[in-house]
Amino acid sequence: MTQPPTATNVGSKEARGTNIDAVIRTVETGDFSKAVETWKTAFGFTDEERWKRFAFEVSDFAVGAFVDDYPHALATVIMFDANFNGRVLKCGGIAGVACSPPMRKRGLVRAVLKEVLSRLNDNEVELSGLWPFSYPFYERMGYAVTDLQYEVLQKIDSIPSVGDSSKFKPVKLDDYELLMPVHKRWMKMSNFSLERNTSRWHRQLTRPERQFVLYLHEDGYMIWNLQDPKERTLEVVEWAYLTEQAFHDGLALIKNCGQLAFDSAKWNMPELEPFLKLGVSYPPAKVTVKHAMMSRVVNTDAFFANSGLKELSQEICDPMGISGPVNGNGAKIGPGEILQIVTGMLKPPDGEVSALYKAAGGFVNFSVEQY
Repeated sequence: MTQPPTATNVGSKEARGTNIDAVIRTVETGDFSKAVETWKTAFGFTDEERWKRFAFEVSDFAVGAFVDDYPHALATVIMFDANFNGRVLKCGGIAGVACSPPMRKRGLVRAVLKEVLSRLNDNEVELSGLWPFSYPFYERMGYAVTDLQYEVLQKIDSIPSVGDSSKFKPVKLDDYELLMPVHKRWMKMSNFSLERNTSRWHRQLTRPERQFVLYLHEDGYMIWNLQDPKERTLEVVEWAYLTEQAFHDGLALIKNCGQLAFDSAKWNMPELEPFLKLGVSYPPAKVTVKHAMMSRVVNTDAFFANSGLKELSQEICDPMGISGPVNGNGAKIGPGEILQIVTGMLKPPDGEVSALYKAAGGFVNFSVEQY
């Protein structure tokens, strides 16, 4: 586990804003056996070796709220390179947020997250992102939904006969690195897309609850999960297509797997246009709009300076007091809300930061990385 070079990282703090005495500090190796108990009760995962790798290899650092030397609340940070407005920003990915049942609703998670955000801010990290267990909970801490994804459930027999499935080639699971150059090209096409290094690829493809198969195209790839398909539905876990032809070729590949093992297929898309251009099928596909990653600005100066939006810099009102004052000093835009505005997800009231609206809207918002 690497640690950001900040003074707060090596010391501890008394928690404020909680209704119980707690010390907020870095989770060290000697804390692991206690920390894993908190994670196990929160997530139900009992594989201690996997938790150990997550806490001390995958994560860059972890912070806990300790009561009587027991870590009752936890959060880990995984540092990513995030694509935004055609540039690469630093993003502190928040994961492993947990609290032991006896200590819930006492403000410990909020205290831990405030410490995490303070450390990221000290290191001039522009963004933070997470996949929430509760969207309203993280909204109160300044995060906002920064992309919507379209889940398509389609009867395989109804998929139009387009594309050439032979353009996709099977890839052995151990040869996943062949997919990485395509993934990197794909990530450059979206806001809030996170780069995936080799260790992240390995972790993604060794999840014990899934059985993956890989297919590679010169302009895309597909990752299927064959573990315990529900209602004879093929789960396309990840589908990268850089061109319309690669999307059509992928549809042909899915169509070819029908009849024997699967009746339907399910996949996610950042936009529906490539699918809708093919016309309405019968029976029609079921499309579900799903909230995806939540994000927020962390270091305000670094965000505006490095995102290409320096001339549009604005004051931020932050309920956590990190990116700006809690009371706003006249500012009304939150650290997550401002990301929604600059990418065009949210239109501000007339006259309020109107110049920021769609300022970074040249890229679709799409976050695929699960962490």
